[in-house]
Amino acid sequence: MALSDSIKVRLREGQAMVYAAEAESRGVGVATIIRERLERVDRADEQLSSIRASLMELGDAVDELHRERPADGNVSPSSSQPADDAMAIETLLLLRGLAGPQQQRMVMAEVERRGLIPWGQSAR
Repeated sequence: MALSDSIKVRLREGQAMVYAAEAESRGVGVATIIRERLERVDRADEQLSSIRASLMELGDAVDELHRERPADGNVSPSSSQPADDAMAIETLLLLRGLAGPQQQRMVMAEVERRGLIPWGQSAR
């Protein structure tokens, strides 16, 4: 991988010492450590943007389902296929596995704000 222009960056003394110690322990230069950290942040930002976009799409789908659902919240058994239910639960569990507790609380609060009962709380 070819590198482009070099850039001078001023760091706090404590940061510089931490990066230098990490670089020394790994046998690489400080620039490598900083570059790797920046790349990790970039990847995390991209993943976060992707997750946000997916959540917005999911929110739109939830809004659509909420509009289609009768006001009393009851859905006739014929309107929901077992495979659809399994897919929804699997998706929910996968997303909950990715999200931390704080994000889960935030999402549950949004579900409640929309006048729904979050999944898992309905049995309480």
